[in-house]
Amino acid sequence: VKVKLMIKAAGGCIVAKDTKRILLQQRAASGSYARHWGFWGGKVEQDENISQALLRELREEIDLDIENRVEKIYPLDQYHSRDKKFSYYTFVIIVNAEFLPKLNTESGGYAWIDSGHFPKPMHPGTRDTLFKKNKLKQIKNIILSL
Repeated sequence: VKVKLMIKAAGGCIVAKDTKRILLQQRAASGSYARHWGFWGGKVEQDENISQALLRELREEIDLDIENRVEKIYPLDQYHSRDKKFSYYTFVIIVNAEFLPKLNTESGGYAWIDSGHFPKPMHPGTRDTLFKKNKLKQIKNIILSL
């Protein structure tokens, strides 16, 4: 009997303390949700917890210098599919200042945006977290506290 393990993934909404802007990923032209805008992140690998996966993905996808840039990480949201086969954990990551991300092949671009102006098309998971679950208000409150 083959048992399918649950897929877990983690993503980050990166906020720069100096400008109060959010760093979004534009996904690559190939792959699922091509050229859609969303958070940075990816799947949790075997022998990793959610936090380790998040930090690894940020290093891989944008070469984020965790030790020197990240000031604080806040849990934001959890999504669990109805069939219990997929879970996604979203965090707000405060960095000390805007930076130039070094993109890998999973990204087609990036943008530092104001929290009132989101590009389209948005990845459906990101859109649901921000607007259906009203987590944008929580992000804005974090930004106000910086």
